[in-house]
Amino acid sequence: MGSNAWLMGIGGALLLVALTWAAAMWWFGRKLLRAAVRTQKLEKARQTLTQQNSQARRQIEQLLIEVAELRRQMSRLDAAKAQQMRVSAASQDFADSGPFVEAAEPVETPADGFADTHFFMPKKL
Repeated sequence: MGSNAWLMGIGGALLLVALTWAAAMWWFGRKLLRAAVRTQKLEKARQTLTQQNSQARRQIEQLLIEVAELRRQMSRLDAAKAQQMRVSAASQDFADSGPFVEAAEPVETPADGFADTHFFMPKKL
């Protein structure tokens, strides 16, 4: 009977190990399954963000192209407007507003030879 008791003890221990192993597999299997689901969700979110990022980059690139084109158009319009202003300024007839360097009549200089630099000159005695 001694050997039979040993066999029953070893069999019970093996059964206990097998049940513990099965319970551990079930317990950690659930945790691994939850982790796998979370990983899949995170991967899906990462792919979505990557797609949105590339779409945003394409939109930014397109907007930069449009801005460059609008700037070229504005520079053309500014150049045309400046040319139009030059043409209209050249075609205007300005009235003579005073003596210029090339005036026909010479400007009289004072008797002392110095130009008047004061607005209000002192009275001469």
